[in-house]
Amino acid sequence: MGALSDRLVVGILGAGRMAQGFDDPGSPHVLSLAHAVQASRGFSLGGFFDQRPERAEAAERRWSCPPSPRARAAWLSQPWDVVLIATPDTEHGADLRDVLARKPKGIVVEKPVATDGAEGLRLLEEAERLGVPVLVDFPRRWHSGVAAVTRHIAAGRLGEPVAATLTYSGGGAHSAIHMLDLFHTWWGPGWTPTLVSRTGDVALVTLGRGRDAVTASFVNLAADRYYVWEMHVWCERGKIELSRSPEVLELSGLDGHPLYSSFQVLTPRQRFQMEREPVLVRLLETLADAIADPDAARTLLRREIDSQAFSAAVLRCLETRQTIARSA
Repeated sequence: MGALSDRLVVGILGAGRMAQGFDDPGSPHVLSLAHAVQASRGFSLGGFFDQRPERAEAAERRWSCPPSPRARAAWLSQPWDVVLIATPDTEHGADLRDVLARKPKGIVVEKPVATDGAEGLRLLEEAERLGVPVLVDFPRRWHSGVAAVTRHIAAGRLGEPVAATLTYSGGGAHSAIHMLDLFHTWWGPGWTPTLVSRTGDVALVTLGRGRDAVTASFVNLAADRYYVWEMHVWCERGKIELSRSPEVLELSGLDGHPLYSSFQVLTPRQRFQMEREPVLVRLLETLADAIADPDAARTLLRREIDSQAFSAAVLRCLETRQTIARSA
């Protein structure tokens, strides 16, 4: 670790749970952005802003930060090297626009980039124009299990995806977007979504790319019942499943049925505990690498833009309330 004066000073816009409230400075697991800053190389936690001044002040005491301005404009004008945006979803777009206007060295923004997908895409393109690296907080990207699945797909062991079921509480823009980013992480850009039908909060969408087509069902459950987040993707020669609490990633391949030898069945190959790795620390260290390397920053931004374009197109389908008429 370098000297404290050599570290990038981080301001956190927001002082809620994701910003600093899911854990404590001494917790064994890194679950909040504040903890990730303190656990990451090359960063120093500088202060918090929140619409509720008392909450920002309490966060600064809790995480041993110096006091920072309580007025939003004055806080944004501080010489932050990096700004982490962890405000409510509806504020992300305006917050990112205002932070970009200050041209910090780097930004992390909680998903969604903006509640309007097209606006989120425009903001990321503006970041690319300004040369400011922006990372969206999709922490599963940085998990070793997700990287292992990426390698299996690249090696052709799973084949192409053919069907998926995505079940979540909290709405598409808040929860399904994580799954869409993983799909993009594993299978890349170029997919065109088409809404086939919907009934209530269940939508059927096809994802097409060249000769490949994936039929995906999106099931949005009421958030006030219980938390659910499950992603199942069936492939030509296997399956990827993310489910359970604590979350587990399971990768299955094909084997002969133990009793009916003519049947090929899915058999678990690898299992990864998703909540035991410091993924937020890896996210911040990826940002640090991009700040130090302009080529890495350009690659990072292009990847964010591609993922945002894909997610925005799928979310437009999910937000369409019209029932698609079936042909006779």
